[in-house]
Amino acid sequence: MNRNERLATRLKDASILWAQGGLGNQLFQLNAGLTLSEPGGNLLVSTSSYGRDRLRQFELGALLSTSALTTSTENFRLGQPYNWRGRQRARSRDHSTTNVFSVPETLPSAFRPGTFNIGFFQDDIALALPSQATRALLAEHRRKTSVPADAAGRPVLHVRRGDYTTSPAAQRTFGTLSLRYYDAACSELGIRIDDCVVYTDDPAAVGHEFGVPRSSIIGPEDIESPLDTLVAMSQASALVIPNSTFSWWAAELAYGVPVAAPSTWFFDRPGSLRRNDWVAVSNA
Repeated sequence: MNRNERLATRLKDASILWAQGGLGNQLFQLNAGLTLSEPGGNLLVSTSSYGRDRLRQFELGALLSTSALTTSTENFRLGQPYNWRGRQRARSRDHSTTNVFSVPETLPSAFRPGTFNIGFFQDDIALALPSQATRALLAEHRRKTSVPADAAGRPVLHVRRGDYTTSPAAQRTFGTLSLRYYDAACSELGIRIDDCVVYTDDPAAVGHEFGVPRSSIIGPEDIESPLDTLVAMSQASALVIPNSTFSWWAAELAYGVPVAAPSTWFFDRPGSLRRNDWVAVSNA
């Protein structure tokens, strides 16, 4: 068997995930792949979407072995799942795999051998999938990595600004949560903002708006990576989160601590990612 035949066989025998979006989205996609792949099956992750994404990076490399990632040659064989007009393609470039786009109707056929799986996997069916396998990978990273312990045993606020304030599309979908929301959420959990560690992508704006000292704020420059930020947040004694998949996974990893989340997750469509046992707080 020559090299091209070996590569084609590896793709046909594996279920392949097309990773896309930021870390929170990537974790939802990985969880679907780990949960829905056949027992003992081979899950491969393609990072080819990041060749065109100038805003985000593939963040799961620290959780996965290099053998779990498709090679550049395999990515070429797979091609892009959408054509230049944004229309879905039915098969990979070399016709070795079938493209499966995530909608509730196709989920039962997702992640079978020989499928290239594309989607965000955040509908009600995907949310009902167990998350133990993904949590175990995150917990192992937390155990092996010297993440800052600022949040250990303390309540944490996650305040997302960035694209939530600068992107009209993100504004339409998520809105912006003000200090009023965080005050109300803290009150529901019986904590005070002054006692919290605040994780944010905009320390200057949050320091001004929330009136907390810089020593209580953890920004992107204070920690190694988004993945390390997420697992550091998971050490909290309580969490107040925005409608963000990033802090969703911090809360999922924290598992069992009190969590407050917005009552409305999406403003432009139905559905919510909020867990039933989290405290719902009105968006403000």
